[in-house]
Amino acid sequence: MYKSGLGVLRDPITGNHLVKVCQNKTIQTNAVAQYVQEGLNNGDAVVIIGRPELRKAVIDLLNSLGLDTQSLKDQGQLKLFDAEFLLSSLLINDEIDALVFQKHVAIPIQALSSKYGKVRIFGEMIDLLWQQDKHDTVMQLEDFWNNLFQTIDFSLLCTYSLDHIDPDTYDNSLERICRCHTHLIPIEDSDPVGSVLGGAMFQVFESAWNRVVEKIAEPTKGSTDSTQMPPV
Repeated sequence: MYKSGLGVLRDPITGNHLVKVCQNKTIQTNAVAQYVQEGLNNGDAVVIIGRPELRKAVIDLLNSLGLDTQSLKDQGQLKLFDAEFLLSSLLINDEIDALVFQKHVAIPIQALSSKYGKVRIFGEMIDLLWQQDKHDTVMQLEDFWNNLFQTIDFSLLCTYSLDHIDPDTYDNSLERICRCHTHLIPIEDSDPVGSVLGGAMFQVFESAWNRVVEKIAEPTKGSTDSTQMPPV
């Protein structure tokens, strides 16, 4: 199993585009909370674009860890957006509209960057599109995010739900997903028998993951960061 690179989740730098495939909601919640907690403690602006269930779970976890999320929201350091609503605003004929993305995503992030310097963003819109089998739109949205890195200082975490990735296309799907990102957050050895797919299917996924990681990392052997992906 691919075990390095967990530190980048806690301490990403500007331009890092992270991806994590999550076996269940608990793993997703913990990953998002870990990512945003460090940012909030460091004075970074944080944007969470998620569905209501995930937003509530992350906020509850952050509060249990001692953060006053209500105060952070009141100050404007922590921003919460509904992933489904924002995505519906961005889509026109199943394509991301560039002008709408600029208005509802780029400009607000630029404002946060100007005020706080560093911005950490978590986005669940990607996973929503993938679950709807709109894979080309997923790639388009990932490209929009990657282009935004050229003009605004921020880091971005995306998560994909393991149970919505077709086992018959693990290798192709994972390669498409991974090539859009700069860093992979390792899959976790967390009771695979109790996961959505069960132990045997998890092993199939794990094997595909390792093949894709090895394939993509091949051109950058010798790099000090083995999770760093080559340019797309």
